[in-house]
Amino acid sequence: MPSFQVITFGCKVNQYESAAMAEALETLGFAPGPPGAGPDLVIVNTCTVTARADQQARQAIRRLARQYPGARLWVTGCYAQRDPLTLSSLPGVARVWGNREKLRLAAMVGSAGWEDGGPLVQVQALDSQEPFQPLPVSRFPGHTRAWLKVQDGCSHACSYCIVPSVRGPGRSLAPESVLSSLETLAARGFQEVVLTGIDLGQYGRDLAAPEDLAGLLRRLARTDWPWRLRLSSLEPQEITAELAAALSALPGLCPHFHLPMQSGSPGVLRAMGRPYQPEHFRELVMDLHRRFPTAALGLDVLVGFPGESAADFEATRRLVEALPVAYLHVFPFSPRPGTPAQALRRLPGKEVQRRAKVMQILNRNKKAAFYQGQVGQVGEVLVEGPVPGRPGWLKGLSANYLRVLLPGPEDWRNRRLNVRFLQVAEGMLVSEVLGSGRAVVEEN
Repeated sequence: MPSFQVITFGCKVNQYESAAMAEALETLGFAPGPPGAGPDLVIVNTCTVTARADQQARQAIRRLARQYPGARLWVTGCYAQRDPLTLSSLPGVARVWGNREKLRLAAMVGSAGWEDGGPLVQVQALDSQEPFQPLPVSRFPGHTRAWLKVQDGCSHACSYCIVPSVRGPGRSLAPESVLSSLETLAARGFQEVVLTGIDLGQYGRDLAAPEDLAGLLRRLARTDWPWRLRLSSLEPQEITAELAAALSALPGLCPHFHLPMQSGSPGVLRAMGRPYQPEHFRELVMDLHRRFPTAALGLDVLVGFPGESAADFEATRRLVEALPVAYLHVFPFSPRPGTPAQALRRLPGKEVQRRAKVMQILNRNKKAAFYQGQVGQVGEVLVEGPVPGRPGWLKGLSANYLRVLLPGPEDWRNRRLNVRFLQVAEGMLVSEVLGSGRAVVEEN
């Protein structure tokens, strides 16, 4: 029986697609390669959102070629979609295929034969008329949470972003298929499902019977479900009053929202092609905070965009500091091939890194304050499993995205428990399980 390994870079959608490829390979008779053993087939699922992501993919491909010289090495994903020739020239690469081909892995392996590999490069253009290609996944080995990809592509035109060119326009999974997929995951015992997409807020706009994310959530609210639901990133301009109301009315919704703010400067947002203003963003965050007082609100912040002045950066810093956010993802500007921002005059690299460091310090402070503010509160935790090297202790994730330590037996894995958060230690919240009759607090 041939063995395989799938190496994944990038977003939750890529992670979902890697899980789908792994499941398809197992259906075809492949076995997951055990750790340390040389697999027969290695698939690298790449990201290209930054130059750093490209570099990491190339480094991994070279390392895998040295580590497994006898394996067939295939490369796919967004970097492969953008620049297949560079990847095909790397030593050891047997095949490169794009995001469209990735979705037809089982057919490709079955028809061409994986040992022969077929053509070295197979990358087709992403057709605007092509419908969403469902990728059923029922297993996520090693995970207590499941993902469900319900949307792909992006129809926006942010001046710095390469994603629309490598993912194509927005496409959506039909609502009936969303519901049936969720039922499958519930039957497999998953206690949390993360709805994900390249631009989740655009869900349904391309369907023959137009739908939107608010409508999908209203459908879900009418079902009797045993799991909790989390949403991946939502664009600020897509969180309408209707969507906010649907979020508020959804049983089992995890109070955790990730918003790509990018900048707090009106001029920079305009140059980026972002269709909102800082004051609109502030009002949106405060509305979510009012509706979900315990929610973890995370932001993407892009620093060092061409033309970003010291005053622009300070406006971003002040806005983030004033908002009730739990964490930041900080990205230094990275010029991407073919985007309008690539041609703009860049800021000095040292200044960009300085600004990124300022925001990373703010991120640490925001995260620490959010965790500390939860001490004494009660919340629900999904137990992920035992803590290595610490008998009697479990790790878990709260509904509002807190990393949690709690005492308990290993067979509590994949259970949802109500806990009280007692103290912050090692960047996690030490908790007691309510009703267990036992409270343990670790010393700092």
